[in-house]
Amino acid sequence: MTIAADVAEANRPLQVARGNSRYRIADCFLLALFAGLAWRALRFALHYEITCDEAGILRSVIERGYGGLLQPLSYANVSPPGFLWLTKALDAAFRSEWAVRLAPFLAGLGAVGMFWLICCETLRGYARRLALALFCVSNVPVTEGTRVKGYTLDLLIAAVLLWLMLRWLLHGRQARYLIGLAVCSPIFVWCSYTSVFVIGAVSLVLFIALVQKLMEKKGVSDEAEPGGWQNPALGLALMLVTGGSALLLYQFNVRLAIQGSQTSGLSDFWKGGYPPLDHPLSIPAWLLAAQTGRGFSWPIGENHFGSSLTAALWLAGLGVYWRRGNRFIWALLLAPQVLLLAAAFLHKYPYLQDPRLCLFLGPGICVFVAAGGQYLLGALSHEKRRLCYRFAALALLVCALGGVTREVVCRVREVKGPGIRSTLIQASQVVGADGQFVVLNDENISDVFAYYIRRAVGQKVWYNGRVPATDLQGKRLALVMVANKNTQANMDSMFRQFQAQCPTPLSVNWTRTAREVLLDNKDSISVWVCDAQK
Repeated sequence: MTIAADVAEANRPLQVARGNSRYRIADCFLLALFAGLAWRALRFALHYEITCDEAGILRSVIERGYGGLLQPLSYANVSPPGFLWLTKALDAAFRSEWAVRLAPFLAGLGAVGMFWLICCETLRGYARRLALALFCVSNVPVTEGTRVKGYTLDLLIAAVLLWLMLRWLLHGRQARYLIGLAVCSPIFVWCSYTSVFVIGAVSLVLFIALVQKLMEKKGVSDEAEPGGWQNPALGLALMLVTGGSALLLYQFNVRLAIQGSQTSGLSDFWKGGYPPLDHPLSIPAWLLAAQTGRGFSWPIGENHFGSSLTAALWLAGLGVYWRRGNRFIWALLLAPQVLLLAAAFLHKYPYLQDPRLCLFLGPGICVFVAAGGQYLLGALSHEKRRLCYRFAALALLVCALGGVTREVVCRVREVKGPGIRSTLIQASQVVGADGQFVVLNDENISDVFAYYIRRAVGQKVWYNGRVPATDLQGKRLALVMVANKNTQANMDSMFRQFQAQCPTPLSVNWTRTAREVLLDNKDSISVWVCDAQK
């Protein structure tokens, strides 16, 4: 089937009569879609406490100016400058966790909308709805859409670039889409490091398409196709301008970030995503494990072949698209993954090690999975095929409802924990406006605590157990001891030691222990609110 025929079939109106089974199946997928969107909104509304990674990003954003965010980040974090600048602007304007999480949340929602446009260009029939529901209820994009990290921005940018290129390929190769690519791409590379893989795929497909067109028109005058010079000129401009922007980014940011990753430990963390070049015979097993592991967790998955079904359907989808003759679409959606694999062989970027790091592959994965599923179901009878579609929609709905249930349970655990944010806020209220905080050890032992002691507490804060150089009599102090999994100090002993050294006797009237309830590292704090006796 040719591209034109496939697009015509994709755009053929569906029957939507109330009594028709096609309508009811479409409703099933629509219900899964709404459940996925509700899951996203609920997770954002639950307002989880920030994680260690978020705290590291926010501490750098708070402590530095816009120019300083081009330098390697502190606290073992890496993030593109465009995202950091946006986060700093939101933080400066609103000083709120809601604000700095809004951009990733909206990017996640925008990615869903853009992916539907991609589905309309690449799939037909129920495969469109299957792909969109799969994309919408996948766990990693939902989770990352409520964190101060740029992964959902990677996903949105990838979807925008792929859609613009698909429109150019399938709708008369109009120059306006290349103009859009030429304008967006130089900006996108500053907002998403992984956009280079998608831009590379777009450039490669564009180059092949232009060369093929040139070969077909060889010997024919340009007058045969009005404006025939525009696409090659815009394609060249796209590559030159984007390449120049990427070189500037590398010089002022990426090169320094790579150097910083050597000392922060990030480079060691990525080693699991690199092929074992010192044992070439192990590379096929490594590749199989990567293709069926966490990187393919759409909608869910895990290492040790936990994403085998997704990988199998994706592989079937590759074959379907190749047989249909949609070679440019096939190449466009597959090329980012091929370029990522090449980067892994060069030890520049991990391949499918962590689903967050390769979130930009989501559109291609979901399109091929849906195409593969549609092809395999096509071998069944009409009734069995309808039953399987309903079952698929139900399974995706269960994924979303399971995610909603998990979010509620986790937030209840965090409230009952109690968490570090809520404890510091309550301690600040108990101490009162005239009180003071004394941290008995170094704040940098925990990024989460260091962020919240700055943002959740309005009183004066002293560090390393230093006693305020003022008359303490009649005043109220909040003493805080911080520990993490690597430094489980005896908190009560530290408190008694400070109490013995304090020049004014202290009486405890409120105490609480809190921790990062939902994280494995379990940073914890103990707070004692004391009155200095007169």
